[in-house]
Amino acid sequence: MESPSSPAEPLASNPEADPTSEPTAPTHAPAPAPPPMPVRPRRNVRLAVGAAAGAGLFLAGLGVGLAVAGGSGHGGSGDLEAVKETCAVGSSDIRIGDDGDTMSIDRAGAEESPGATMTQLACILGELEVPDSVVDRIENTRALDGYQEASFGEFSASWTYHPDDGLNMTITITE
Repeated sequence: MESPSSPAEPLASNPEADPTSEPTAPTHAPAPAPPPMPVRPRRNVRLAVGAAAGAGLFLAGLGVGLAVAGGSGHGGSGDLEAVKETCAVGSSDIRIGDDGDTMSIDRAGAEESPGATMTQLACILGELEVPDSVVDRIENTRALDGYQEASFGEFSASWTYHPDDGLNMTITITE
């Protein structure tokens, strides 16, 4: 019988110290597998990228069109019929109503079934001398923002925006 201080005991308890000894099985069980990750619904990445690209093109077109149009004539005179003749002659997507006091702009920049063009919209906003602050609000409207309104000079405007449906806007003479 060997005493606890014999040299054979440290070698048996430490297999790395004795190269001739057989490896011993670990004294602890392997760690349990982690729980499975929760399943998240996949999002349609192409739809999100397409919507972002459409919104970006909408805003870029509006900005370029405003730079080109630059408020070149009517000085915000309130003659909506003359503005339509300058910017969108013959367009069925831009209409004058209420005896010339209202202009309706349909589906500007829409991805599905496009209506008014971005050039037409930019021309109209330029001709009516819409302030930069209002143009900025229009350009930054998101679908989830809902119905928006602004007043400037002798006009009030209300609009909604969705990438699929574009910008729908009503401009009314208030004075």
